[in-house]
Amino acid sequence: MNIFQITPSEKVKELATLVSGNFYLVGGWVRNALLGRECEDEDVCSALTLSELEKKLEGSEFSLKNKNKAFGTCKIVCPTKSFDYATFRREGAFKGHCPQEVEFISDLGEDASRRDFTINAIYYDILAEKIIDPFGGVKDLKRKKIRAVSDHILNDDGVRILRMLRLAGEYNFSIEAQTLVWAHKNVDNVKDITKSKVTEELEKLFARTTNKGAVRAVKLYNRLGVWKRVGFEVEHIKPRMIAKCDDKLMGFIIDVVDAAQPASISYFLYNLLENSGFTKKREGQFINIVSGYYDALNHLKNKQYFFRYFDNFPQIYDVLIKKSKILAQKYQFFYKYIISHKLVIRKSDLKIGEKDLKKHFPSMPEKMYDKVFMDALSDVFDGKCANTAEELLRNIGKKHYHKF
Repeated sequence: MNIFQITPSEKVKELATLVSGNFYLVGGWVRNALLGRECEDEDVCSALTLSELEKKLEGSEFSLKNKNKAFGTCKIVCPTKSFDYATFRREGAFKGHCPQEVEFISDLGEDASRRDFTINAIYYDILAEKIIDPFGGVKDLKRKKIRAVSDHILNDDGVRILRMLRLAGEYNFSIEAQTLVWAHKNVDNVKDITKSKVTEELEKLFARTTNKGAVRAVKLYNRLGVWKRVGFEVEHIKPRMIAKCDDKLMGFIIDVVDAAQPASISYFLYNLLENSGFTKKREGQFINIVSGYYDALNHLKNKQYFFRYFDNFPQIYDVLIKKSKILAQKYQFFYKYIISHKLVIRKSDLKIGEKDLKKHFPSMPEKMYDKVFMDALSDVFDGKCANTAEELLRNIGKKHYHKF
């Protein structure tokens, strides 16, 4: 690795010049630069407190936002770019994922000792154009090793363990034996991580890594016994679909279902995804796509299948074809037939709605509407009734007149 390949942005150089002291890039940007990878986020640090930094930047295009004086962090912004900034600090014991005590310091080496892994504790002096590497992180990058900066760094914050597993998958690095021992000793810390934070780490893993790297990370999760501790109902996941799917997150969810073998897939997924940080719409898509995948494997009849899964079938197909090309093509043939013949397949395609039922059948309980619509949809699909308001209402009346 050649440090002369490190090329900070012009804006961070301008920022360092304005500060006119020792000003450093640190963390992921330096790590990626040394590996020849792109990284847009430039995290910067120095011994300057926020008030000292603000004075240095007075009258310039740079300003401080989202200031947290207790932790010495902020976002430095200008019209075209922003940077996360942190003052050198010493940290006390953690509660949750935050240190309870913070003391601002001037020593870079001590600041480095609070960081998690050696490959994340490499500093780049922007103006001097030199690497400062207190813990041998550059050597570990060359060895493709993840190594904790100290024996206690994993004692408090379980997120660091998940980050370690993500980095192992993302970079296809091995974890140093002693670091793995420390992680195993402190693995119960992951119990305190929120569901949404676990989801965030998994999303980063599956978005940034290859299928091979994702498989590697899942096996490490298995080895450390992380899954049940972070709220999954399984101890061990076989990463079969993760290894195949372009959408690795979807493949992962299927592998979780395969491991759990739940009686109800939709109920299991609802509980799995609740409070996970996904929107309700996204949760619904996951449930529909995964349920559609399994119903295809169980050979659900075409009409029932597409009444349930028509809108999400393209995504289901992308997953299903990784499992069974024959089944995927069978359902795709019928999907294309529906489109080409403009068949009525959704309740929303019917020429009547709830207002029509209320008007023409005022005594009909609203809880029956869904069944009435599905019966009407089935009749239209089978050619037993035309999709016109007049015919649909007449047909509903014939079927249900004795009830209301």
